[in-house]
Amino acid sequence: QATPAVPRIFYGRDDLIKEGVDYIVNSAQAFLAVLGPGGIGKTALAQKIIEMEAVKDKFEHRLYFIPCDILPNVASLIQGMLQCLKIPFQESKSQTEMLNDYFQVNTKLILLILDNFETPWYSEEGRTRIQSFLEKLVNFKHLSILVTMRGPDGPGDIDWYKLGTESGIPTLSTDAARKTFFAISGNKSDLLEATKAVDELLKEMDYVPLAVRLIAQRAKTNPIESLLEMWKDGKTSVLKEGRGEFRLTSVEHSIQLSVNLLNKDGHDLLSIISFLPNGIPMWVKNLRRMLPKFLNLDVSVADILGCSL
Repeated sequence: QATPAVPRIFYGRDDLIKEGVDYIVNSAQAFLAVLGPGGIGKTALAQKIIEMEAVKDKFEHRLYFIPCDILPNVASLIQGMLQCLKIPFQESKSQTEMLNDYFQVNTKLILLILDNFETPWYSEEGRTRIQSFLEKLVNFKHLSILVTMRGPDGPGDIDWYKLGTESGIPTLSTDAARKTFFAISGNKSDLLEATKAVDELLKEMDYVPLAVRLIAQRAKTNPIESLLEMWKDGKTSVLKEGRGEFRLTSVEHSIQLSVNLLNKDGHDLLSIISFLPNGIPMWVKNLRRMLPKFLNLDVSVADILGCSL
């Protein structure tokens, strides 16, 4: 129930899908990392990859989607995996033993999709247990893993194949963002006549898939001039669908999930950087000059970059 529906409107990602499928299908044991900031479409991309027939054929439909955003530590992650794999309870064994026994007995190829893995990775219990658990899973040679998470690097000391660029999944192209916008908004005649204004609005969205989708939902009822004014007045607060606050229906909530991963020093540094509209050029040199009394500066920068902020 926690697995989101596969998006039907999905433009501009064909090359990434092909790259991911080719790697998984042609690797004896695949470790694919779909990385990037919130709202960039990591989950949707993973879902599209595992829907491809070549992937289904290789694993004979033994594809298991684990929504890690509701599994905040190792214990709950193991419990979620037991449920997803439909492993029956054994009173005489621990949950870890039941999971190990399952993978030792079932040696056919399996693909685990660990979605939003940053939740357990940044959990309060620390990384030692989750890293140890993940690296033990890797020892099962018939087990491949596709992980999606916020950040520039995959978890643990595993040779992850990073999909996309070194910094993760890129934003949409102008053309893909435009196609997505019109497909969702309904190709209304007034919008089609205002293509230049639509392109201006999409540029303001930085071509981030979640932002494009949410502003297109508003375009169903609001004219493009009104949307530009709404954005000018309210910024990310207008990028919201419905009344609830969820990562797939609110850009602000998605951003906040990343901010929540920071410690106090990282949070304080981010609040300073946020006042600078163009960031900090040559930050390695200049940041220390700007903030000479800021403690743990390099660690805080590393934390911000690690959360794709």
